[in-house]
Amino acid sequence: MTRPPRLFLRFQTQLISNRICLSLIVGLLSASVTLGQGSGRSTVGTGGIHIVQGYIFFPSGRRAEGSIQVKLQSYASGELSVMADSSGAFMFTSLAPGTYTVVVEAGPGYEIARETVMIDSDVSNGRLGTPMLNASRRYSLMIHLEPKKAQARTKPAVLDASLATVPEKPRKLYLEGLDLSRSGDVNKAVESFKTAVLLFPDFTLALNELGVQYLKLGMAAKAVEALSKAVKLDPDSFGPKLNLGIALLEAKQFSEAQVHLSSASKQNPSAPIPHMYLGITSVHLGNDVEAEKELLSAVSLSGDRLGLAHYYLGGLYWKLRNYSRAVEELEKYLQQTPGAADEQRVRNTIKELRKKL
Repeated sequence: MTRPPRLFLRFQTQLISNRICLSLIVGLLSASVTLGQGSGRSTVGTGGIHIVQGYIFFPSGRRAEGSIQVKLQSYASGELSVMADSSGAFMFTSLAPGTYTVVVEAGPGYEIARETVMIDSDVSNGRLGTPMLNASRRYSLMIHLEPKKAQARTKPAVLDASLATVPEKPRKLYLEGLDLSRSGDVNKAVESFKTAVLLFPDFTLALNELGVQYLKLGMAAKAVEALSKAVKLDPDSFGPKLNLGIALLEAKQFSEAQVHLSSASKQNPSAPIPHMYLGITSVHLGNDVEAEKELLSAVSLSGDRLGLAHYYLGGLYWKLRNYSRAVEELEKYLQQTPGAADEQRVRNTIKELRKKL
């Protein structure tokens, strides 16, 4: 068996700690759109490179389903519109700096929801504090629908069906945790979800959200613990299963991650994210054929919008000494991830690979 190039080994292992979790939070579930009532994604933008994305939730905390229209309004650019996908996800891409209003119209039973997003023209990288005017930024929203007053009085059982067996106090803590997570206060969100689970140990929704918060904090072992309990309680739930697979990958438990990611991929074959992380897992397990197949599937299913998949394809083709394909994939990664922290390193890699063509 041909030994992988030494440079590739460095390339292959770098991303597990600093990119898997980040991708999960800012791009993961939003990119994991499944074709249903709508594609969830608008490719018509306003002439920029930024993204506004999010999920819509019913009042119970369950992801929204059905025909839900999402509008993006701007005084300068007018209005864009998209139908959320079957998991309540939506995404607007190619946005210029400016002030936007996200308007969600979920039907006569719910109030119209509005969220304002301000995209600054001077985007900082957030770590060194230096301006990066060409850096793309994602703005993620969690839209929680509110029932109309009459609807709330006449059909409370229907609206709260998914939380019907949850006692009042842990239910309130769960909803509080969702609000804290949406506002970016991850540590307080963790405490709310932890207390909710302590009061009601079989609270699958809270366990899943707790695992996601731990991933945001880079605490893979705790994420695995919480998400394993969620999957044990509800083995057929797609979200906890997918999140557990990613947490196991982050914890470098590759064989275990493969089991859950493969199951999630089979359960929802049109979702690109399980394929992408299954491909990354296969890279680390040394299964090049499976890795290429899954990563290419992720690219195709996402409408070619997963830069991380191109990154790993570049590394894979580098290992296989298919240098022209490696260059092509790494260039796509840079195109889809403007302002990436590793941009210069990847450009240097491309330069070295071109010498081998």
